[in-house]
Amino acid sequence: MTKKFTEEEYQKIVEIADKYFEQHKELAVTVNLKNIYDYIFYNETVEKLKIGRLNQELVLIALPKSRALAHEQFVEKEKEYYWRYKKKDEDGDVYYLTKSCGLILPYHPTYGFDWYSFTEKEIIEAGYNPDMFDKEEVE
Repeated sequence: MTKKFTEEEYQKIVEIADKYFEQHKELAVTVNLKNIYDYIFYNETVEKLKIGRLNQELVLIALPKSRALAHEQFVEKEKEYYWRYKKKDEDGDVYYLTKSCGLILPYHPTYGFDWYSFTEKEIIEAGYNPDMFDKEEVE
């Protein structure tokens, strides 16, 4: 079974691999995949991510030519949800989150706004506490 990485883990592996390539670009030698793997795996930061020994996945992410494909295959897609406030207003109305002018804002469904789905990360970055909402997974 293939391990799925988070976006953050993927970005950290890419960062470490790029550092490896930068350090070794002056060398007129063929890239040694084992050396790349060892460099990534034994880098202190990756060990903190608790990534096990994953030869193929790490090397495919590390190599610039295979990164897009590796991202598609090995990075978990963040789930998106519709977000509804748990509390109702004084009239008993429920509010949802929508996007307007690039901002995530509350709205009442009768006002005619479009439904938007957001990841939990997007909600947090917009300054909301996800615990204040009920969420419905988008399929």
